[in-house]
Amino acid sequence: MNKWTGHGFTGKDPVIMNLESGKKIAKFTFATSDSYKDSTGNKQTNTEWHNIIVWEKLADLCEKWVKKGTELIIEGKITYRNYTDKEGIVKYFTEIICSNIEFCGKKESELEPQKGKITTGSMSDINDLPGANDDPFDPFK
Repeated sequence: MNKWTGHGFTGKDPVIMNLESGKKIAKFTFATSDSYKDSTGNKQTNTEWHNIIVWEKLADLCEKWVKKGTELIIEGKITYRNYTDKEGIVKYFTEIICSNIEFCGKKESELEPQKGKITTGSMSDINDLPGANDDPFDPFK
């Protein structure tokens, strides 16, 4: 089973694109953190950054409500892809294809009416992703 769940905060406003196929896609970075006490008893925090891909109805939701710093719980699956850029360098990506978003926290009061879980079917045709066919677009630079 390929299932990923993370609770964290968006690192950037989503990049929204309408593909030639008519599908909408949103991309953004997402930070998750965990903390622990080291051997001396001091609290240590570890933050991981993830590239999130959101399709169709959830992309519409992201376009309207997700901004830098929005607190979310995201569910999805991990995917890996690569492409060769114009200079011949192979670029590798690990991404989370989002299937569920839950708004949490009170970062922005206008999100309050939208709290709750939103789900769509799988929209993870990896060939539709920018970069899948030698496209140099990379919103995570």
